[in-house]
Amino acid sequence: MDNEVINILSMAKVIQTAVAPVFLITGIAATLGVLSNRLARITDRARLLERRLKVSTDDDFNLSLTTELRALLKRSRCIHLAFSLSVLSALLVCAVVMLLFLSHIQSVNLGVTIGSCFVAAMALLIFAFMSLLCEVFLATRSMRRGMIFADVDIND
Repeated sequence: MDNEVINILSMAKVIQTAVAPVFLITGIAATLGVLSNRLARITDRARLLERRLKVSTDDDFNLSLTTELRALLKRSRCIHLAFSLSVLSALLVCAVVMLLFLSHIQSVNLGVTIGSCFVAAMALLIFAFMSLLCEVFLATRSMRRGMIFADVDIND
């Protein structure tokens, strides 16, 4: 077989190998969408509470608003951490794809580097999901304590 045909076939194999990490990047992008929506909702709620806190003179009400703002701050920290870890994970997956192609083009064995990047990407993604889970637990705990709906009349 012609050397050029062999190179094209081997490049096709590299492209096939790179498809799985590209799907992973798509999944991470979907996760980033979920995280940014959760952060936007937390931010909107915090802004509302801050406006109410500025105009309220009731000390008990202000204390409940401050308590909820603290809970929202904890939740936003978890989301921020999850977002950052997810982005770092996606960057490492991109590095895996790039290294796959560089390894083929330069005929250099980068197997250990590629494997290390992929393992690191998965570890970051695991921690990102754990941080998201922590935020969900905080949100659920806030609801159970009645902080979120404290100012809503249940009889409506």
